[in-house]
Amino acid sequence: MARYMRPPNTSLFVRNISDEPEDLRREFGRYGPIVDVYIPLDFYTRQPRGFAYIQYPFPMIFNCVCCC
Repeated sequence: MARYMRPPNTSLFVRNISDEPEDLRREFGRYGPIVDVYIPLDFYTRQPRGFAYIQYPFPMIFNCVCCC
């Protein structure tokens, strides 16, 4: 048994995204309230790296969120 119990995961990793966080908020907001949308930038070019993390306020079952 592990000594440290991690809190439940409340973020969702999304690949092949557009550059606008508002688009992601609109699309994934229908599955529940969103706390934050984080799009990492390349250190040198300051361009989006093509993926994002979407954080929800509580643990969810992400099996229903499917983007093909």
